[in-house]
Amino acid sequence: MYTELDQLYNMDIIRTNFNQEKLLQELLISNLVDSTTIKIPKSRYFDTVTDTHEHIYYLEHGIAHLSYKKKSLAVLIDHQFIGLGTVLDFQEKTFDIQAYTECELLMFDRKQVMELLFSMQEGMLYLYLYEKDLQKTLLEKIDLLYQKGTVRLTKTFQTLCHACGDISKDGHWVSIPRCFTIKRIADMTNLSPRSVSDFSEELIAKKIIKKEAGQFIINHEKLNKLNSKNKKCN
Repeated sequence: MYTELDQLYNMDIIRTNFNQEKLLQELLISNLVDSTTIKIPKSRYFDTVTDTHEHIYYLEHGIAHLSYKKKSLAVLIDHQFIGLGTVLDFQEKTFDIQAYTECELLMFDRKQVMELLFSMQEGMLYLYLYEKDLQKTLLEKIDLLYQKGTVRLTKTFQTLCHACGDISKDGHWVSIPRCFTIKRIADMTNLSPRSVSDFSEELIAKKIIKKEAGQFIINHEKLNKLNSKNKKCN
């Protein structure tokens, strides 16, 4: 079905008209779908607070982490759906979602979302775009795991800088949220905590990063140059 959509629709049009923000508005104004605001405390897994088999979530505020069989898949940050791809999947879900910070969510019943999408003439395009972006994320993750350990770490730092970093007044340094500990970055990069620590010390010596009170702070200009150099070498 998705192959046919590739042939029928322009991707730019789909991204403009069927993105996650547009879907959220459709859900909020629909009489078919109820929504509830919930909060997941920091460090808790979603399934200890709510039934992740029966619901789809929109992350309004916070940072969460998606894993499958204890393998890191993705970091989830403000303003995106979680679990939308399970709308058509009636089997038991096996992914885990952990709140890295307190997460504020809009919660929707999965079956109600499915009913709404089926009632819309082009409702499946929302799922198509979500799956397309998720596939891209997973392919990037696979590509990352083929890289050397130092490259994995620097690319992960770069991704976090763009996704959730707080830039300094002078514009040179970007602070990564404190929730990204050595242990969690090790999980994201499939490295040991010791390797992350050792590679970080090398980057600190080169003044590419620094660490203050357990928080990673990145010189994004130097990091970008290093990643560009590594890309050319590959």
